[in-house]
Amino acid sequence: MTRVLILRDRQPGHFNQAEGMALAVARLAPVEVQRLEIRPARWARDDIRKLVMRRWGRDAGFWLKLIYGIDLAGVAKPDIIVASGRPTIAAGILLARHFGTPLVISGGIDGYDETAIALNIVSSPRQAGDPGAAYAPIPSTVDPDAYPPPRRLADIAALEGATLALLVGGSAYRREFPLEEWEALLALVPAVARRYGVKWRVTTSRRTPEAVSDRFRALANTGDLAEFVDYRTAGPGSVRALFGADAVVVTEDSLSMLAEGLAARRPVIGLKSRVVHKHYADEIIAGMAGASLAILPMRSVTPEQFAATLTRLVPPAEDARDILARALAPVLELPVPATRSLD
Repeated sequence: MTRVLILRDRQPGHFNQAEGMALAVARLAPVEVQRLEIRPARWARDDIRKLVMRRWGRDAGFWLKLIYGIDLAGVAKPDIIVASGRPTIAAGILLARHFGTPLVISGGIDGYDETAIALNIVSSPRQAGDPGAAYAPIPSTVDPDAYPPPRRLADIAALEGATLALLVGGSAYRREFPLEEWEALLALVPAVARRYGVKWRVTTSRRTPEAVSDRFRALANTGDLAEFVDYRTAGPGSVRALFGADAVVVTEDSLSMLAEGLAARRPVIGLKSRVVHKHYADEIIAGMAGASLAILPMRSVTPEQFAATLTRLVPPAEDARDILARALAPVLELPVPATRSLD
């Protein structure tokens, strides 16, 4: 039995990555999971935590109690610690030092001692060769086996009756969606439905503007959508059922939703705004793009361009959990699993 300690901060995008790594470990061996909520004290900002780690972080028990309120007496010794998110890094390093256990972090570790981390899961090709790094899909909790295989959308004729999931986000850090972007999307969706006979299943999110959510509800009322899930009433988690569609379309503000669509072994189209500032996320998205993911401009894409792009995409060839498992196997000194096709 492999004992996995999952460190969870407040951000769903982060703790779902940590949970996803635990699921990948479970591809290697039976697991026993322990979860630890990570809530640093208000005074313990990231720069302070980094300073503590550089100068004084050898007394793990003292600093875990002072910064996080964690009592080590209540934590069983794990075989591996997995985490994602800046608040979890110092906690993970301290716990790893105390237990002599390997720590795996998904995402950026800038400013922290990379030698204190057994493995850093990175999703930017530019970081693939960094010391202690492994290039792998963004971990997620999506289980592709929970959905039937998607219909292969190999040509325009195959679009008739196909289901397309549209995951609508909103303006986020370095990604803004002005009104004209939303107007273009609200025109594209019914145009594609009427021209190609697709069935749209749409969900909004906490970032979706109220007026945009209202407009999508109006499209549902006129029959242009086969299904509409309004985040305002459905709440978190409402998106999961939509990953069973034949393809997934995502506004490009959410790396997590792009990764989850691919993890569900669906072809994915990301719709980007013209108002995108250069950012680390661009490198990740560029690395993800390929046979299963394409990025199109939300404001100017035509129904014809959308359909032509969709029909050239194919479902991912391999389960993302197996790719992660191969990266994690050496950390646990377990056999590396063979490559398995999804077909």
